[in-house]
Amino acid sequence: MQKTDLIDKYLPHYTFSEYHETMVNSLIEPVYQIAKDVDLSRSKLITFLFKIRGLPTKRLNLQNFIVDIGFTNLEENYPYENLIGFWTRGKVEKIPNYEAFVSNSISPWLKAVWNFKCEAMDNGKTKVSTETRILCVAPITRFTFGLYWSIIKPFSGITRVKMLRIIKDESEALTKSI
Repeated sequence: MQKTDLIDKYLPHYTFSEYHETMVNSLIEPVYQIAKDVDLSRSKLITFLFKIRGLPTKRLNLQNFIVDIGFTNLEENYPYENLIGFWTRGKVEKIPNYEAFVSNSISPWLKAVWNFKCEAMDNGKTKVSTETRILCVAPITRFTFGLYWSIIKPFSGITRVKMLRIIKDESEALTKSI
């Protein structure tokens, strides 16, 4: 297992964050595979929350959703961590590479990373977590995003908890069927 988490490599300092975890009665590889492309449409609440936020809801498996909203798959350390991210200067933009992201080559107003991390535990269990970090580069962005975050954070938290529940349920169902 790597010494530094990908999320720490890309965004060690941040303005806002959110973290959730759950324990899954399944081995790490199947949990990771399910987490990497979790089907968010399995939760009517997630679909509803995305709709009221104006997010696309036609393709809600994670990899298609990432493409539809303009996020970037930044890096993967199979089967431990998958890192997704974006930056913005008014609209979400694709990130060309690690060097551009860490060097601020486009002078973004905001950078965000989001991971799914799996950790093998004793007795064939896996701890799966998700963390989001946001760095507001400019003081005005810190203020405006702070207002937005104060409204959206509870709903973001509900969404993350539901995602983890889907991952847990699908992983454990797969384990029972083997």
